Amino acid sequence: MSSAAESTKTILLIIDPQIDFHPGGSLGVPGADEDSARIAAFINDNLDQIDEIYVSLDSHHRIHIAHGVFWTSPEGEHPPPFTLIKHDDVVRGDWVPADASLHQHAHDYTRALEDKGRFVLCIWPEHCLIGTPGHAVVPVLNQALQAWVKANMKPVEYVHKGTNCHTEMYSALSAEVPVADDASTELNTALLGRLQQAKQVLICGEAKSHCVNYTMRDLLANWTSDPARLVLMEDCASAVPGFEAAADAFVADMKAAGCTVLAADQVQL
Repeated sequence: MSSAAESTKTILLIIDPQIDFHPGGSLGVPGADEDSARIAAFINDNLDQIDEIYVSLDSHHRIHIAHGVFWTSPEGEHPPPFTLIKHDDVVRGDWVPADASLHQHAHDYTRALEDKGRFVLCIWPEHCLIGTPGHAVVPVLNQALQAWVKANMKPVEYVHKGTNCHTEMYSALSAEVPVADDASTELNTALLGRLQQAKQVLICGEAKSHCVNYTMRDLLANWTSDPARLVLMEDCASAVPGFEAAADAFVADMKAAGCTVLAADQVQL
């Protein structure tokens, strides 16, 4: 098999292009409709030049640690969306798991998450629940993906993330805090190895402030060749409202690290 240095392969990595992350979805991101339309156009315009496509899918159960139903207050209330639950809140008992058997896990998890330094636990609107319409790829992009499949007679590779209820998984490559008895929460070395074989990996999707951000950071941290091979399609991802600064910092960090940042129509195949 060719090394990355010898490869001419172009891989498109689309992060979480799901209905719930588009306007009208439970966690809709302004700009996501336009992002997906640009990604779809890029695929349709380059059907024979994109060698592989990977699509990550946020895939949650309702009782996920970042959903309000998981937590309860002493008064029996659930935290509303966008509540931040800090380790100190758990220690004080301000917020505790509704399932009392998970109290030690919640204590250890929130501490480990904060020790990592990225962020504290945020309660999100219930989103991308497995089996619901919001979990599906947005139609305009799904149509382009199916056209690519027909043109190339090979499947899109779907990467499910977030199925473990006890940890968050913004990155498509690893959970924020891996769970000891669940290998799917550890670094996905198989996916990493396949991406490493590309001449360039084109990265896009939702959201620029979160899952695109942390997927690309994890990819860069484990990348063994020229970081310029990692290409952020900047106009094909948008930020969750209120987190624009995180998206801007992400783009600046990728540029500083030597990654390539381009608009979709600037990408050379």
